[in-house]
Amino acid sequence: MDEHRWTARELEVISGLRGLGRAVEPDDDTKARIRAEISRKLDAEPSRRRRALSTVLAAAAALIVFVGGVGLLLSRGSLPGDPLYGMKLASEDAELQLTFDEAARGSKHLQFASNRLDELAAMPSADTGAFLTTLSAFAAEATAGTAQLTVLGVQGDTPRLDQLRTWASEQAGKLAALDVPDGARNGFTQAGTLLNRIDARAAALAGRLSCYRITTGEADDLGAVPATGECAVPPDALLGIPSGAPLPPVSTVSPPPVDVATTPTAPGSSAPVVPTATGPVPPSSSGWTPTVLPPPISAPTSTRLPTPTTTTPPPLISIPPLIPGLPGLGIG
Repeated sequence: MDEHRWTARELEVISGLRGLGRAVEPDDDTKARIRAEISRKLDAEPSRRRRALSTVLAAAAALIVFVGGVGLLLSRGSLPGDPLYGMKLASEDAELQLTFDEAARGSKHLQFASNRLDELAAMPSADTGAFLTTLSAFAAEATAGTAQLTVLGVQGDTPRLDQLRTWASEQAGKLAALDVPDGARNGFTQAGTLLNRIDARAAALAGRLSCYRITTGEADDLGAVPATGECAVPPDALLGIPSGAPLPPVSTVSPPPVDVATTPTAPGSSAPVVPTATGPVPPSSSGWTPTVLPPPISAPTSTRLPTPTTTTPPPLISIPPLIPGLPGLGIG
């Protein structure tokens, strides 16, 4: 391959272009200004992208909240098998988790169980699988609510037992009006048995509320288990006396008044006055008279001993003062 050789004309053009480039090259200030503008644009570009992303995310969140709210409203009337039925169950579970009062939680369980029977009554076609699944959900909600309310009923909130009996009676009427598929007869019978158990449990606990022993202290799937046996309150539990012991008679006759007299003291005597009773003397063949007790003996007093006083003995050796006006010295 032949090497290209520049002609004189080409070299002249190249030299002219180089000179023209050097002539239009910006100075240092212009270069610094261009560099600063480019850096500013590069720094502003991520911020613009972040703002755009934040706007998109906020719009998406608002759309989700809107669609979710509309979905919850639409799901309230959904039935088993509908696309929004799962959202309905999720909203009920969230509502239950946000309820902290035990009585309110038990009542909500019963309400959701009642909703399951309402859904079965509203289903256009009796699908065996959906029917059994909904009956199972009804039994789970009813059992959970009963377990909570029976415990509260025996702990002082007695109206909860009446609430259970009323609710069980209402649900039994709903259950009897259902169009049950042939393959769901067994589940239908179990649901009816559960309602009968709830009513019987509430009635048994309500009947033992005045007993000394209401429950066995144990619990099962329906909560508190009622005690069995005689419904009686032992007397010793209330009065603190042995069982079967007769109560002492209460006298309604007031006792006779008693006159109180004082025994005079002898002159010069320091004995205290002793009161004596001067009431009616009981009859006696030997002429019994009440005995007067002697006055108490005073404690002997002793002569106080004189308090000893201490005196300082004189010194054994006394030396007169050597200089007039000064005290003398004593040794001993």
